[in-house]
Amino acid sequence: MKINQLVGISFLAVQVIMIGYARFVPERYFCWAPYDEQTFYDIAVQVEGIPLSKSAIGKRYRYQNRGWESRTIQNIFDLIETYETTYGKEDNAQVTVTYETNGHPTKTWYFPNKFPND
Repeated sequence: MKINQLVGISFLAVQVIMIGYARFVPERYFCWAPYDEQTFYDIAVQVEGIPLSKSAIGKRYRYQNRGWESRTIQNIFDLIETYETTYGKEDNAQVTVTYETNGHPTKTWYFPNKFPND
């Protein structure tokens, strides 16, 4: 087998594996399937107990604080967790994301997972 064929087959095999993997995890970054979720979300943030404005939330995450996510909601959770565990780790922020996916009942996600007073 020629090296070019081996490289081509290896590349395609990795793609197939990643697509299969992506179908069973919430992130689905490597999934080639069409986006089959439509999620309406609303992000609220308190820093040291003071609520942030909509524009401040948008600047904090460089993402709109309210809207539609055509991919999995996990993308927004990952974005928030990444910011809050790096740049914002000293801010003591409490984040609430209220979301509804494909018309199902509304759910709420928190960062950190529980508020200190709960």
